This record gives sequence, structure tokens and C-alpha cells, in this order.
Amino acid sequence: MNPRRLLTSAAVLALLALPSSASAAGTLQPGAFMETDVGQCTLSFAFTGSGGTYFSTAAHCTEAANQVVRDMDGDRFGTVALRGDPDVNAEDYAFILVDTEDLARVSPQVKGSPQYPTGVTTPGLTSFGDTIQLSGFGLPFRPLALTRERRNALMGNDTETTYDIIGPALQGDSGGPVVHIRTGRALGIVSRLCIGVCTAEGPTVQGALAKARARGLTLSIRTA
Repeated sequence: MNPRRLLTSAAVLALLALPSSASAAGTLQPGAFMETDVGQCTLSFAFTGSGGTYFSTAAHCTEAANQVVRDMDGDRFGTVALRGDPDVNAEDYAFILVDTEDLARVSPQVKGSPQYPTGVTTPGLTSFGDTIQLSGFGLPFRPLALTRERRNALMGNDTETTYDIIGPALQGDSGGPVVHIRTGRALGIVSRLCIGVCTAEGPTVQGALAKARARGLTLSIRTA
């Protein structure tokens, strides 16, 4: 496993008890727990289009198309519909198609911050030093709702396809939502540790949607 990636492996996960406050399967939403046979990660944003409802996460949280994705109770709720290249920062995205029987569990609202997202950022809407919010099941943030759901970071640089930030992101946060607080818009997907004047980086939602569209999957973000 690439040490810069921010997922928790299945072996590590087996040794950890999830917080009792999050023991129910509950709502599927940005910032919620997810796992595959690769390991434990976090869901980012919800989308509609191409005949279904989808969630984004990091490609390195998955292995292949049609792979089963499970919730906190270990129950299936969807399958991988499309994934990028986990070894390329701008391509580290995946889209999960939610099973029909689980659609009633879906909410587009970021867990703990129901006012987000309001849309998708573009580079013209962001500035260096803007406040960013992270959500995820990273170690050691998972025990408390506050640290799982509402961690602040600072905006670094972004293009149409990638972003970087300065803030707390660790193993288990992979795939989680990155929100630009001033606009309330979806900025990116948590991917990996960053080398340089930044601590984490990943693909932008704008870029992931464009790449998915070029591959035949046309999606629109679901807003809060």
C-alpha cells in the first residue's frame, strides 16, 4: 500500500473498534463510513445521473468496477461503477452506484454540516488561505463526532483537476468530502498526503465529474 494514501487497511480495521456513537448503519451521506475488501474509507459527495444515484470516493479505496461496497454494519449498499487511476493524483476518484433498495437511506447533506454542499467549486471561486472543512474516519479522529465531521484546514492551491490543503488528514479519511466553507461548495475528494507546503491533496470534484463524463458517466452533484 502506498504510505501516502489515506485509507485504513482491512488488517488494521480488524483491530479497531468503531465509536459506539456511530454503530448504526443509518444514513448514506458525505462523510459516512464505507468499506471494500481493500479497507476502510469515507464517502464524499452524492450525485444523480446515468440511471441512478452515486457517491464519490477515492479510487484507491476500491479494486475494480462492480466491486461490492459496504456500510458500517458490513451490509452491502452499492457497487463500484467507475474508477480512475489510484496512482495519479488527479485520477484518484471512484463512483459508487447505490443499490435500489438503499436509495431511501441517501442524503446529500455533509454529515454534521447539513448546509453543505451548495454546488461545486471552480478555481475562480477559491483563494489561497481560505477555510476548508474535512470529514472522515481517519485515525485518531474517529472517536468524536466533532473531529470526524468538522475539521478545519487551509486552502492551498487548486486547478480544475487537483487541489492541495494544509490541515489534518490521516489514514481512514480517504475518499471523504472536502468543502470550501466560504462558498459551501464541494472542492474535492481526500486522497493522499502531500509533499511540500501542504499536508493533503487529491482530485477536485470538478475534475472527477469531467473525467467521468468523458468516459460516459454523466453526473450532477446533489446539493443540500
